Amino acid sequence: METAVSLRRLGACLLLGAGLAATACAQEVVALRLNFERSWIAATLGPVKRQMSELATLEKKLAAARDYDGAIRAREERLKLQHEIERLDKELLLLQSREVSMKAAELGDKITLSIDSAVLKEVKREGGAITGWSRPGASAEWKLPSLPPGGYEVVLRYRCGPLEGGSITAKESRFTLTGPVETTLKGPEDRNLGTLKLSEGATTLTLTATTVFKDNLMQLLGVTLVPASR
Repeated sequence: METAVSLRRLGACLLLGAGLAATACAQEVVALRLNFERSWIAATLGPVKRQMSELATLEKKLAAARDYDGAIRAREERLKLQHEIERLDKELLLLQSREVSMKAAELGDKITLSIDSAVLKEVKREGGAITGWSRPGASAEWKLPSLPPGGYEVVLRYRCGPLEGGSITAKESRFTLTGPVETTLKGPEDRNLGTLKLSEGATTLTLTATTVFKDNLMQLLGVTLVPASR
């Protein structure tokens, strides 16, 4: 299915003109080739591993029957397959590294998460902000676009009065980041919570109130992820 979609996208881009369209087509071609190579390696590994296991069983059977010449031949074939698996594994790691590099190059300077797209728990939207963080555990969750793994600075734009504040935790599928929510003296401000590591295949980002000074943590106006390498 993924390959079919890529082929349709490739066909569409080839109908476009030169310039930026040509660059987009070249990227599509590279992505399609990487996807094909990865799929081919994945399809190859299974049968090779099964044959290696069968040879290992045969080697033991022949050795038990004192057919040492046969056992040696089975062992040699098994070692050849082992080397082939090691080679395919290295190729797979190289492909993954190239895909990560491509995705990183396609990223803009920042990824903006819309306030309106957040899934809310014990908080509410009001006046263009997420507010009502009245107790620990209140949260807002966003679905992430496809992002390469690595470090991302979590920048929060919020308004926080003198009787508000506390701390908040940003969490993806595996890693977390906790930082303070402090009074903003000049209205809404952008505050860098720190760098959160995103794991491979991360699909959501959740902000959860950790501590609340009094009745409300803040009025959250925006969430932005900035690749740490930028």
